[in-house]
Amino acid sequence: MSKKKNNVGDLLASLTSSKETMELDEQKEQVSKTPKESIVNPAIGLATGATVKRAPSVKEPVLQLKHDQVKLFKYHDRHKSSLETQKMFQIRRSIEEEGQHYPGVVRKTSEVTEDGRAIYELIVGRLRFEASRSVGVFLAFLKDLNDTEATKIMFSENEDRQDITPFERWLSIIPIVNDNIMGTSEIARLIGWDKGNLSRSLKAIQFYNECNLEQFLVDVAKVRLSVLIELATLYSEKPDEVEKAISFVEERYPSRKDNLFLKGVIKRVKDVEDVVVDTLFLSGSKVKIKKKGDNLSLTFSGVPHESDFKTIIEKLKEIKSIL
Repeated sequence: MSKKKNNVGDLLASLTSSKETMELDEQKEQVSKTPKESIVNPAIGLATGATVKRAPSVKEPVLQLKHDQVKLFKYHDRHKSSLETQKMFQIRRSIEEEGQHYPGVVRKTSEVTEDGRAIYELIVGRLRFEASRSVGVFLAFLKDLNDTEATKIMFSENEDRQDITPFERWLSIIPIVNDNIMGTSEIARLIGWDKGNLSRSLKAIQFYNECNLEQFLVDVAKVRLSVLIELATLYSEKPDEVEKAISFVEERYPSRKDNLFLKGVIKRVKDVEDVVVDTLFLSGSKVKIKKKGDNLSLTFSGVPHESDFKTIIEKLKEIKSIL
């Protein structure tokens, strides 16, 4: 499915333009109501510290922030495992050698640091923020955004990068859906996913939370969202079997994580589901029947009578081993 290009710069401009247009109209209206003799030289206002609204053509300033002035956006889309990648090291080296060329995007909060400095919420630029720790300053545009606008900008940046995995995006969608920030149709449009596939994937949220999968899925680059959805479907059908399989894999193979863990659980559920073991006690012997998938084995202890085979055949029909 082809993605619709959604440039974060264009989105920022569109969100800002309506506000700036309103400010400009207000300025024009105010000027028309103000007597000419009351208009003063702007330089005098600047010298006295008066607040003057900027014209819309003036670009937003770039803030230079210390890292203790920045907190993560509550709907941020970066998992901690994606912060220790080769790309992250490259960004860090580039910032250390050449400086931060592309500012992030922040919005102001009501919080302050212990020494009274304003704290900002990081909307865009998590990798740049982490990579700039070594230089001590993070550059960012300040924007006045509500939760929905901020989320749209974050998703828009996703469209321009390829390193965020489907599972990582899925994780960031969970709190947005839970808080009703926007509907699935709009989310699907913004991230370039099919609406039906997105809706099906969201059914796995309950499974992910109830089985505490966060402790097993630790590296977003090594988790296939399709495999998680497959296991979630099994869970909706056989919750007890899946929970037992999770415990089995966790205890027997404690080092298995991510996709290997999911596949191990799926295999365990299917193996247990497909294996049928039964023992028949006959007049002169006993027979052990084991069925695993399409494989069938009969083990006799003692020699059966000819009449016993009718009983064996009925048992095989019962466990659907013969037609």
